[in-house]
Amino acid sequence: MFLKKISLNFKKIHFRLTFLFSVIFIISSLVLFTFSFLSLYSSMKAEDTGNMRRRLLNYWAVFQSGGIDAIAKEIKVDSFLYGDRAFFIRIADSKNKTLFLKYPENWKNFNIEQLAQLPLSDFSQEIILSSKTNAFKLEISTVRLSDKYILQIGMSTARRLYFLNIYQRNFILLLILLVTFSIISGAFFSGRALKPLHNLSSILKNIVETGDFSKRVDRQKGRDDLDEIIMLFNTMLTRIESLIHQMKGTFDSVAHDLRTPMTRMRGLAELALQDPDNNKRLTEALSSSLEESERILSMLNTMMDISEAESGILHLNLQNIEVKKVLTDLIDIYTYIGEEKGLQIQLLCDDETISIPADPVRFRQAVGNILDNAVKYSDGNSKITVAVQETAENCSISVTDYGPGIDEEEIPFIWDRLYRSPSKKEIPGMGLGLSLVKAVVSAHGGTVAVTSRKGSGTVFSLSFPLAENKIITKL
Repeated sequence: MFLKKISLNFKKIHFRLTFLFSVIFIISSLVLFTFSFLSLYSSMKAEDTGNMRRRLLNYWAVFQSGGIDAIAKEIKVDSFLYGDRAFFIRIADSKNKTLFLKYPENWKNFNIEQLAQLPLSDFSQEIILSSKTNAFKLEISTVRLSDKYILQIGMSTARRLYFLNIYQRNFILLLILLVTFSIISGAFFSGRALKPLHNLSSILKNIVETGDFSKRVDRQKGRDDLDEIIMLFNTMLTRIESLIHQMKGTFDSVAHDLRTPMTRMRGLAELALQDPDNNKRLTEALSSSLEESERILSMLNTMMDISEAESGILHLNLQNIEVKKVLTDLIDIYTYIGEEKGLQIQLLCDDETISIPADPVRFRQAVGNILDNAVKYSDGNSKITVAVQETAENCSISVTDYGPGIDEEEIPFIWDRLYRSPSKKEIPGMGLGLSLVKAVVSAHGGTVAVTSRKGSGTVFSLSFPLAENKIITKL
């Protein structure tokens, strides 16, 4: 059970980061300890070697000035300490026979007398004596005083081991404290750093369980990568929430707009069935049903076109179309439609050679919807102006009417699907025209814009790229 709990915790990124941080810290500390320990050992070893060499040099100088008797006299008056360090002295002849030996009483277990049994060739290097009862060792250096005599001085490693053990013990205690601190600080800082992810996970879990997209992840004070992820996630939630509201609104509007024609079709069918022998009533019912079904089919087709354009799968049959010629044909049609209201439609296009890569059907559909709105909403006996302007990269088509205009607060919503102005509900329409215009123009790689003042008319602008390689397929 305990191992299973550890395994589950290790799968959490918080636990793994803490563990990784602690492992890296411990390894780094061990590397530092090893390096510093070896450096300290080498330094103390060099100090001990230097002390023995200075002692040897001192006795060698005494020997050179006074001979063996002088050095023996010097040794007799010396203590077993060199500074605070104990040492021993041995003088041997050319056959390694001990002539003089002096060492501390507590070094008897080292069997120093065995030096006399070694060949002289072994004395060219440092000799180390061990003892079964002592943890320290004796390090012995040799110098040849003359062809007849050799001098040996030995010092113990007790002082060196004492300080190294203190260093090792203190380092281990410090390491335990630092490891504990690293685990606590690692857990704290990793938990603090990953707090946005925990909040993100909590919000996602809440969305999955409740379907509520209204909550947002709290942003941190720092502007780091996680904060940017949180910002993008909150933006994504806002857009998803907006899309859901739009979908609900669209479904409600579609249901409302479909309910009326479907109810009328049902009523006409029921009336016709009440008198099946009345051919005139049957014909009228069928005719009205066809009109209502055509209206429903037109609405559905338009919504499908908008969805395809917005998702980037709308097929465009691109051709180089002459802008002035196409606009002239459209204006002729809508001039005829607007004759009852006494409307005049004027085309302002001086350059007849302007052409753009566009789908002729979709282009007529987009510009036609703008003209249709201009005719529907313009006051009687007024004028509509269609102007064409060409820049280095784009062709701009603006349609200006002098109707009642659009309320400023409504302008951001006029491109939404099924949006109908509350003040213009009496004018027939499905609320899909401008959505289709924006979708088609965007599919061509262009842009749409509108400016309007209440009571002063409206200007719709459609901009199409002149080069085909500027056309994009997604909004």
